[in-house]
Formats: sequence, structure tokens, C-alpha cells
Amino acid sequence: MKKTLLIVVLKIFLSFNSFSQDFLNSSLINFLKSPEISNSIVGLQLQNQNGKILLSNNPKKSLIPASLQKLFTTAYVLNKLPLDFTFKTLVLSDGLIDTNTNILYGNLIISTSGDPSLESRIYKSRSFIKDLRLLMLKLKIKSIEGKVVLKPLETDYQVNNQWLWSDLGNYYGSGYSSHTFRDNYVEVFFNSGKEIGEPTEIIKIDPNIDSFHLINKVIVGESNTDLSYAYGAPLHETRLLVGTIPANKENFKVKISMHNPKIFLQYAIENTLLDLGITINNSTNENITLSQLDTLMIYESPTINDLVMCVNSQSNNNYAEHILIKAVSKIKTDVTLNQSPVYLEDFWKDKLGISGIVFKDGCGLSRMNLSSPSSFNKLLSYQLNHSSVKEAFFNSLPVSGKSGTLKYIGDNTVLEGKFIGKSGSMGGVRCYSGCFVKNSKYFPFTIMINNFTSNDYLIKSKIENLMIDIYKNI
Repeated sequence: MKKTLLIVVLKIFLSFNSFSQDFLNSSLINFLKSPEISNSIVGLQLQNQNGKILLSNNPKKSLIPASLQKLFTTAYVLNKLPLDFTFKTLVLSDGLIDTNTNILYGNLIISTSGDPSLESRIYKSRSFIKDLRLLMLKLKIKSIEGKVVLKPLETDYQVNNQWLWSDLGNYYGSGYSSHTFRDNYVEVFFNSGKEIGEPTEIIKIDPNIDSFHLINKVIVGESNTDLSYAYGAPLHETRLLVGTIPANKENFKVKISMHNPKIFLQYAIENTLLDLGITINNSTNENITLSQLDTLMIYESPTINDLVMCVNSQSNNNYAEHILIKAVSKIKTDVTLNQSPVYLEDFWKDKLGISGIVFKDGCGLSRMNLSSPSSFNKLLSYQLNHSSVKEAFFNSLPVSGKSGTLKYIGDNTVLEGKFIGKSGSMGGVRCYSGCFVKNSKYFPFTIMINNFTSNDYLIKSKIENLMIDIYKNI
């Protein structure tokens, strides 16, 4: 009797599973037949936590991942750096402070370490400049006989040689610097008139320095969105602003990359000192060594765990490149922005046994990056089943319908709160990778669509509907 009942239950279970699998296959077939999708390259893979493939289409096709690249980067960083690692910015002196005259006989030295969060707009409650101001008040310094020296002395601002020229002048194309300051971008505020084609007026630049020049060719456009762009290279002090912004706007904000973060940081520090009435006499040379210095203050960034969360939840390109360089520098000192992706690629090829991937940066801005749905699923499976930083990695990811770049995917549907992962998009590219979570089980899923010509919103909507169908039937 028990045996018969078991057979009946097993048949029902197998029948249900077969029905669910048929529905999954049917959903995928209908998705691929959509007019918006039909001219695109679609790679997709769905599996269970044990690795069984439940659904696939071109799973090993090498495609442009856009910001999905950050999954490989952040997983690597968490594997290489302690979760409590912090960037440190040191305030130092190579001279003595005369407590009678309140004069610092020497240089005030700021030693930076490539902290992407230094005076960042993301961490508004933290401020190196404010802490420096409090330090100067505490020490009661009235005069600095030497200079304000930023270490390292060399200006090392660099961008990736595989990024598009049209990206470099904009905030998301800002590069790496040991002296990174305020996210390496400038906010430009416009006023616009009523008539289409009218010129616009720049009313404020924040932060601003005399050596940074803007040529404004932005006009009033028909669109209600920001369609303006900035062009300019690192260390080139001029930015050309073109394109359109909406009509009838006041204080309309546009973000463009800095030409040299070190100069902006130096200017902010010196202005802070001058505001306190501290004179800087510039009488000492800069040929000093760190071993001869007194430490006046140590300023620490948020932990690498927090910075990784920022990279994934906000898809922050600048943070991604900085933390990747810091992680790779544990293997190779003085690694460049163009070299660090090579170490990232080699690490995951060896760790996951994958091929067909090409890494040109850590953030996904380059269109020369290539990965496949199966490679992302292998990464997710490794992080689920074998990684010592599983919790930190998955906690850093946005949640569908709730947070980050997935906030509006599946909101007010059964998918809300049931998919944790990352999105990636650029012109003609829309991708998602992460895990469906159902009945305490994880289902790695990656979909990558390249070369579509339809409206991005329509592609996003089609993917969302497919993901809802998948969740209902796994």
C-alpha cells in the first residue's frame, strides 16, 4: 500500500516538473520570437543550486556584459582583501610645530592611497576636509613655513584605453587617481530658456578651479531628459559641452569628469587652510621621505565590504576601478588601470575553469569586454557553494523591486524581493545576472542581449516578463 502511494506521489511530482519545464521552454520560445528581440543575440542560462541546467539559449556565446562585469570584479576583491580593509589618507609633517608661535616649520603632507570615497558625494556624513579643518583648529596652527604637498608627487590620473572617447568627459568615464577626490567629477548647473535651439547658461560649477575651462555648446532641446555630453581627455584642462537639456530649467545639474583630481584636491585643502587664517609660505622643497615624517592624522575610508556594496548597488564605475587596482596591487605594485583587468581575467579562468572571456576593465564600460551566461552562472555557483565571502557578496547585490539598479524590476509582482543580482546596460546591450530565491533555494540565472535596435524600455519590459514567468515555474 505504502509502495503504491509512493509511486503515485512520484508520478504526480514528475508530471508537475515536466509541466513546469514545458512552461519554461514555452516562455523562452515566445520571448525569442518577440519582434523586439528577434534581430538580437540572446544568451541565457538558468540552473538550480546543484548546477542542473533548467533553461538555456546560447549559454557559451561570448557577449558584451556591460556592468555585469562588476560581479567578477567585486567577487575578486572580496576574495583578495579582508572585509574590514580600509583605504587610509595620512596627514603628515616633516617639521616641528612651535607651540609658542603656532608655526609649522616644514611641509604639511597629505599622503593619499587611491580612496574612491575621499570626499565622495555618496558618503555625505564623512569628510576628510572637515576632519582636516578640525585637526588644524586643535593644533592651533597659524602659519606653515613650507608647502602643502600631496603624496605621491606624480600625477597618475589615467583612464582605460578601451573606453570610448564619448565617455571620457562624462562622470561615468572618470578614471583612476591616487588622489581621487569627490568622485572625480564636477557638477555643472545650467539655466535654459523657453525656445528650442536657444543657448543655455552655466550658472555654477562645483567644485571649480581656475585651470578648469568649459566651452558651452549645450542648447535647449525637445526632450525632457538630459542629452548633453562632455568631451575631454585626462590632464586636458578644457571640456567641450554639447547636446541638449530640457527647456525652462533652473539649476539643471550635469555631471562631467575632472581633468586632474589632484589639482582639485590641492585647491580644496589650501582653501580650507586659508579660510582658517593659516598662511602658507611655500619656502620648503618637496624632496622628503615618508620615514622622516610625523603622523598628525589618519583618515580611513568605509570598509571594502561597504565599498563593494556601493559598486554593486549603485553600479559605480569609479569605485569599481579603484578597488580592483587596490586588490591587484597586493600581487603587483604600481599596477595600471589597463593592467588590472588582466589579473582579474586570469584569476577567474583558473578558479572557474572557464574560457571565452575577455576582460578590458573592472566596471564594464568597455565594449571590448566579453563573457557568457555560463561563465556568470559558474561565478554565481562558486560564490554560493564554495566562497568564504558568500554572505558579503550576495548582500552587496540589489534586490528586485526593492533596491539599487533592480528597484523597478518586478516591483509589485511575484518577482519583487525574489531575485538578487546585477543589471548591465549600454547602447544595444541589456543584461541581468543573479539568483532567483524560492523556498530557500537559489537558482543562478543570466540573460545577455546584445545588438538590439528596439527601444531599451521595451527590451527591459520583455526581460522582466520572462523573469516573472521563470520565477513562477521553477
